[in-house]
Amino acid sequence: MADTITYSEDVKGWTSFHSYEPEWMVGLGAEFFTFKNGNLYKHDTNDTRMNFYDSQYRMKITFVSNKGPSDVKVFKNLKLETNSSQWAADLSSEMEYGEIGSIGATKFEDKENLMYGYIRRKPNDELNYNELSIIGIGNIVSISGNNYEFSYDIPNQVSANNADGVAGDKLYFLNAGVGSLIGTINSVSGAVITTASSTGNPQVGNFVFVGKNPQSESYGLRGYFASIELVNATNSKVELFASNSEVFKSYM
Repeated sequence: MADTITYSEDVKGWTSFHSYEPEWMVGLGAEFFTFKNGNLYKHDTNDTRMNFYDSQYRMKITFVSNKGPSDVKVFKNLKLETNSSQWAADLSSEMEYGEIGSIGATKFEDKENLMYGYIRRKPNDELNYNELSIIGIGNIVSISGNNYEFSYDIPNQVSANNADGVAGDKLYFLNAGVGSLIGTINSVSGAVITTASSTGNPQVGNFVFVGKNPQSESYGLRGYFASIELVNATNSKVELFASNSEVFKSYM
């Protein structure tokens, strides 16, 4: 999808991208008019923001945080000076990806008049072998239903389903060099792991590992820089004055 780009005579540069694509634009005095599908539209005439030609859009702001560009850093959070809590953030570096909530499931909280959100890994980032949330278990010795036995006791870091409804870690096996899901861990006893169900048809001798919940195991975003895209889907007036993050040098 293309964008409409606006130029500012004040700064002598291109300042903004807009989602709407008019066929023609014209300014008359202090008024701004566009044509779309042969119809004439006057802008800034109602209180519904980000609505153009009967289509509702989202507000997006993209910027880069790069303090200490020669250092690999950990970005822990984002703090926004804004009048809205309905922000979601999508972040990336040259090493990792992260997020703070999503549209419809925002995670920013009001703390001392700042909207504060912790950077989490993406929920589909379970099989990231560069992260510390992967725990090797060993080769399967025997299989009985959903019970998988190994040569050594299971490490204490492996979590099973809890009575409070929190799901346990997920069990995987290597299938032609690719991680395949066995199931969610239901219980752990000695050298035996029991899953709630079993998929993928693991065999005796297959190497097995555990993938912990990537969002629960999050520590922030690691990299030389952080590319940050803030998105807000509200159709009312929103102001964003500043954004900052707690950042420290990584020693991993």
